[in-house]
Amino acid sequence: MAQDPSTDILDHIVHLSPPGSLQSTVETWQKLGFNVTPGGTHADGLTENALVAFKDGTYIELISFTHPLSDYPLNSPSRHARESHPWAKKEAGFIDFAFLGNDGDPSIAGIINRRAAESKEGVKLRYANELRGGRTRVDGEKLEWLITAPEQDPVEELVEEEPVFSKGAGDVRGRLPFFCGDLTPRRLRVPHESGEITHSNHAIGIDYVRLLTSREDLPALFDQFAIVTGSPSTTTNLDSNPDSRVLHLHSPTSDSSSQRVIELRISTPTGDGEISWLQTRGAGIYELGIRGEGSQESFTPFVKLVWVDGIDIHEV
Repeated sequence: MAQDPSTDILDHIVHLSPPGSLQSTVETWQKLGFNVTPGGTHADGLTENALVAFKDGTYIELISFTHPLSDYPLNSPSRHARESHPWAKKEAGFIDFAFLGNDGDPSIAGIINRRAAESKEGVKLRYANELRGGRTRVDGEKLEWLITAPEQDPVEELVEEEPVFSKGAGDVRGRLPFFCGDLTPRRLRVPHESGEITHSNHAIGIDYVRLLTSREDLPALFDQFAIVTGSPSTTTNLDSNPDSRVLHLHSPTSDSSSQRVIELRISTPTGDGEISWLQTRGAGIYELGIRGEGSQESFTPFVKLVWVDGIDIHEV
């Protein structure tokens, strides 16, 4: 029996900007010392992007809707498409993240759904069948891929003793990853040339992803990630904090000298700022650890970046 493909490889993080503001966001990230590569317009024409790519093969997708909802006529097909987009109601900032998929053979959705059905814990989780997507680069190159995303409301019976944390509980986009599998070569989708992945701030990759959730939802969400990644559902706390869990992801580069373990840190909020963030947005990515030089924190108008010093941390 063939071995299942890896389902624990971080592909990219999605950062949303207000409609029509992509260029402004690009300039903000450039001022932080990141090299930003132009992306293009997605196949549906609703969104456009630019990419911050790293040596470890991961990247941050800077994306925005091309036009505000008000630009689309009421009851028109274009208006319906804009309103029904998975990210239509998301607020600016880190809104989603993708793991690396495949060409559909075997089906990533089928693999994850089988794991959930066979789990002793009875994990409630289901991924939708793969759908085709694509983008046209600014140079005219057409890209194609397959997307499988978690179906809404996989957890229907979570106990919410603290309603302050319940917002977004039914929206799994951004709480669990989608998978992006390339039909055209990945090297066409992801910048990889030296001049594209070299940054003046010396960033070389993603060190960790910190995802905030409520104390009540934490165990179930961790079990879901264990099913998604195919990792044992063991408890690893962060800094001896009982309200946190850590799973290990991998970077997508095929170069063993550049491949790294990336920590997925699932934790509850600490402090009023994080509590307010979770109350407003629901569970999702709160901050990224960027591997490079120094140990400072950086902020854009919408997100927090924490620098992790040292290129040898989390070696495979």
